[in-house]
Amino acid sequence: MMLMRVVRTESALDSIEIALAMDYANPFVRDVAEGVAQYGFQQGNWRFYAPHGAPEVSLADLKKWSGNGVIGMLDQAAVSKLWKRGIPAVNIFGRFAELPNASVVVDNHEIGCMAADYFIGKGIRRFAITGRRVFGDATLKYEAYLAVLAERGFQCLELKSRQAIQNIASEIERLEGDGPVGVLATEDPVGRVVIDACIDGGLRVPEDVCVLGVNNGRFACEMLHPQMSSIELGAARVGWQAAQMLDKLMKGEAAPAEPVRISPEQIVERHSTDLTAVADQAVAEALKFIRENAHRPVLVDDVARAAHVGRRTLENRFRSLLQISVHDSIRRERIQRACQLLKETDMLIEYLAESCGYVTRERFNQAFKQETGTTPSSYRKKFRFVE
Repeated sequence: MMLMRVVRTESALDSIEIALAMDYANPFVRDVAEGVAQYGFQQGNWRFYAPHGAPEVSLADLKKWSGNGVIGMLDQAAVSKLWKRGIPAVNIFGRFAELPNASVVVDNHEIGCMAADYFIGKGIRRFAITGRRVFGDATLKYEAYLAVLAERGFQCLELKSRQAIQNIASEIERLEGDGPVGVLATEDPVGRVVIDACIDGGLRVPEDVCVLGVNNGRFACEMLHPQMSSIELGAARVGWQAAQMLDKLMKGEAAPAEPVRISPEQIVERHSTDLTAVADQAVAEALKFIRENAHRPVLVDDVARAAHVGRRTLENRFRSLLQISVHDSIRRERIQRACQLLKETDMLIEYLAESCGYVTRERFNQAFKQETGTTPSSYRKKFRFVE
């Protein structure tokens, strides 16, 4: 008789059971779960608790559960209760008044700064924001948006209620000056309400009102006209790093001293912000030339020739209208291109620098650090699923 040898690669005793205390109705949370799943697949022995057929549980489902770790929308009280039972837990939700130290959340402060800089860079000089500062850590994007604008000398209209949004046509009349209003909608669904209210009030989007959402959910942003620009948060990276943190906690490492904050990825531009709000024809032509030629080693003189004005005239108009020099505008456009390539490709830094208009890697590194505060290699690492 031939004896067959059975090779055991894994058993239920070897596996690690993880519970996801999340609400998948939230598109951001669904994307977070994808990042967790990617990390779990890499480990090879993670198994997700699914008492109802899907790996989505409530805190009530965990009362008698004796698994290994939890990732979810967990406030400080929930995390503490799980730890008392010997179950490490990591929070991924930023709307609590007090975040557990074992949290991985989007950097809301960076969201607000990114939105303000984006509108200012388009030449917009009138601003608004939706919502109220009532959602814990998430209020940081609200406060950062107002702070950046105030620092640059701009006022901002706060649309604090649905009624104020519905009356946006009359509300924005309170703002001084002319030109379009840049509205940061602190969530994509609210951005849809803003766009509908503009259309109902006879306002053009983006000519009269530019609308920028947060989260870049395709269902919310693309199933309307005009389609809405939005900030891509990088939720999958939140999930990956939350899973990585939980893995370390389950192996006995101490919880971090403070929550980990993940930088938003990029602004995905659609029709709702597709304009350059500069009345000066020469400046508008210059900005268009810079956008289209950021991959080449163009100089300020090249930009001035394209705008059909003298260099000094163009510099004065840039500083007056945009509060930035032509040279700095070129650098900013190049570095934005570099950031996208660093996140989306494995291009060597030397070649990437050349494709962004820099002759040497050293000049590129210097400009990149001046614009972002970090090196190209460190920036790329932030947006990769790495240990």
